[in-house]
Amino acid sequence: MDIEEKLINYKHKVAGKYLPVRSDQIKTGVFELEKYYLSTKIDGHICFILKNGKEISILSHNNKAFDRKELTDELSHTLENEDGLFVGEIYSHHIDKKTRSYDLTNNIKNKESDIRIAVFDLIQLNNKEFSENDWNNKKNILKDKFKNGEKIYFLEEVELSSKKDIEAEFQKRVTDSNEEGIVVRGESGPVFKIKKYLSFDLVVLGYVTGHANNFSLMKEILVGVQIKNNTFLEVGIVVNGFSISEREKLSKDFEKIKVESDVIQVSNSKLPFTMIEPKYIVEIESTDVLNATSGGVIKKSVISYQGKYLFDNKSPSISLTTPVFIKLRTDKKVNQNDVGLNQITRVVNLDNYKKEEIDKKESEIIQRDVYVKESKGAKMVKKFLVWKTNGEINNYPKYIFYKTDYSPTRAEKLKREIKVSNDRKQILDIFKIDVETDIKSGWNKL
Repeated sequence: MDIEEKLINYKHKVAGKYLPVRSDQIKTGVFELEKYYLSTKIDGHICFILKNGKEISILSHNNKAFDRKELTDELSHTLENEDGLFVGEIYSHHIDKKTRSYDLTNNIKNKESDIRIAVFDLIQLNNKEFSENDWNNKKNILKDKFKNGEKIYFLEEVELSSKKDIEAEFQKRVTDSNEEGIVVRGESGPVFKIKKYLSFDLVVLGYVTGHANNFSLMKEILVGVQIKNNTFLEVGIVVNGFSISEREKLSKDFEKIKVESDVIQVSNSKLPFTMIEPKYIVEIESTDVLNATSGGVIKKSVISYQGKYLFDNKSPSISLTTPVFIKLRTDKKVNQNDVGLNQITRVVNLDNYKKEEIDKKESEIIQRDVYVKESKGAKMVKKFLVWKTNGEINNYPKYIFYKTDYSPTRAEKLKREIKVSNDRKQILDIFKIDVETDIKSGWNKL
């Protein structure tokens, strides 16, 4: 197995290794071990230190190099007489600030930034391979090799014997020192990642169906906060936490209050949200919130509700990390006190919250066909439309296919269908196939 395969395989192994635990579950018996080994969870990028003779590389899991001369210089001294493959977390260090993976992305090329590596595993040393369960041996080697490191150090563990000790360490490291979380493992596994969960009350703005390919079940919801009367800032999408019975009931309830929208919001499953009246409030839990990424400040749509949703502007917002539905909040009302911007600002700073007008060109109609059919004095109409949005905005797909089907003799007189794509050929193929499938004899093109 070559080095690249080792890196990829290790990354995949680690990704499925950690079991998430909420900080308030430490007492509940979610894990029962004689001994616990605890370390601080650092939010950076996994990296591999490869030493082969005089050559030293610091690599990502896909074999891309982190170019930091001060780190390779230190490794050259630390591992002067050793060859090996070590694993660590490379991160951007700030005093009194929680580590963030996007800080590393922003700062890795800034030579003035303080980049460090916390080493936590050993794969190979001087041609000897180490198994995953050989932890005591690996730990002793790592402690010895990196004991004098300035920017590259062994990520120390403390040995504990009770959950009460874990709670005390969590308080000291996460609550008091503002670290991201802690990692707790048994002598030979399993490994638990423990973080705080944050709770938010948010208003439901839209939904899509199709859970487990059953379109009678609600799949995802779009949630936001109220920033002024009948105006909402989008916050995120929630997929998990619903029971099957809740998905079934909410799908029926939402169907009764769906409304039109001039904004196409696309779900995680690439389907456009069906927007609903802002009546339902949900409690959501999230492991974390971000107000910026490596690309800058997170911005999302502000939409106003006037019997239908209208796009207002784009403004700073947040991204929810692993959001989970907890329950409906029937005791809350849609107002700025219960579901306002305070739901966000009590956790993360949005001092830069401003309305920012979007320089968006008018949409361009690419293709439009209208067909009419008369039967027993009733006129039926089918309209097929494709347009280019011309919006340089993440919330807007580049192309939209929209079909309306009107028949006065049906119980549901007007039916609509929307499909989106970022590929012109694909959207035109959708248009062509839909027309060929839907238009049979008796229909006349206008």
